[in-house]
Amino acid sequence: MHTRDYRLDKAKGLLILLVVLGHFLEQMSGWVRDSSSVLLTAIYSFHMPAFILLAGITAKSTKLLDRILVFVVLVATAQPIYRYWVAWVDTVPDTDLTEPYWITWFLLAMVWWFLLLPLVERFPKTMLAASITIGIFGGVLSHIDYALTIGRAMTFFPFFVIGKLYGMRLLRWAGGLGIPQKVGLSVLSVLPIVAFCAYEVHHRWFYGAQGFEFFDASVPYGAAVRAGLLASALLTTIVLLAWSQHLPDFLIVVGQRSLAIYLLHGLIVKGLDEPLNEFAGATNEPVAILSCIVASVIVTAVLTWSPFERGIRWYSSTVAGWLARVLRAPFPNRAKTGRRELRPQSSGAKAHQRDTHAVDRAGEPADQMAPRGGTGAPPRGGMALTSSRSSGPPM
Repeated sequence: MHTRDYRLDKAKGLLILLVVLGHFLEQMSGWVRDSSSVLLTAIYSFHMPAFILLAGITAKSTKLLDRILVFVVLVATAQPIYRYWVAWVDTVPDTDLTEPYWITWFLLAMVWWFLLLPLVERFPKTMLAASITIGIFGGVLSHIDYALTIGRAMTFFPFFVIGKLYGMRLLRWAGGLGIPQKVGLSVLSVLPIVAFCAYEVHHRWFYGAQGFEFFDASVPYGAAVRAGLLASALLTTIVLLAWSQHLPDFLIVVGQRSLAIYLLHGLIVKGLDEPLNEFAGATNEPVAILSCIVASVIVTAVLTWSPFERGIRWYSSTVAGWLARVLRAPFPNRAKTGRRELRPQSSGAKAHQRDTHAVDRAGEPADQMAPRGGTGAPPRGGMALTSSRSSGPPM
């Protein structure tokens, strides 16, 4: 038995709700209306970086092939479903097969990050420095954008690495702050968001896909913008971790089933494309924003129905298991023994191991968006006992 940290589930529950809200706002009001643009800026300035940092917290390199194949199966399945769906609802989809369609980019990005995970564990300090450098200066490679989601994977890679190496320490430190300190951090995190709105930072900077040339930005300016976005997102994520223990308990279930919510809500948003546009044109902005909030809450609540999550996990883990057996077939001895070559570790890697038990106690992987486990409210302090065994996909 080990303890499960429900603060991660609560944080993910709030983040997935913001993901749904952000997509409804984009579809209905977009970035052109003043109030919705401010709200979208606040959401997009941190929600995916925070999600990715949570993914890094419990990412593990054990059964690495299985974990990677789960994401491969999900992205390979979601791509045609989304493309055929939007074509059916009279929206012309992007037909470039090298570009993951819309929200499916995150699934492919997880494949790239997991492929690099052994290096992060083996050379933590080097990979941290490399990830930050890539995240800030990767924009010089302007020809790399949405193709194979490499641009976004590079931009958001620092958050995955930070989550893996320091996520639990950040959670313990931020959660242990007093209320005045948390309020102070919260106020501080709002300042850069205000600056983004005041200087009308192009919303595509938050997407992390395009390079500096797209924005007609010089390398120093582009690097400064990306560094500012990285620092702002990290600060806001720390604020989220600080307040996570105070979030309502119903977000636990939402966080635990966020994989299904993430994959399925986009079909609803795209299916309502025409009605949302008509409604937005016939009403004022405050009503449109309120309608998006209500719709987001309803859609999120409906998609927390457990069969959605169980079905997606069963399908992805089953198919990934078949593929893994096929790939391991030429190496029966290695698959049977499962031996790993022992190598000397760097001092940074040894220091990183100090957080191993804390990560194991954090619950099932946030790296897969929706950890499994109990769905009841946690005992006081946000911790609960849960079995160390887990069923379902090694996601």
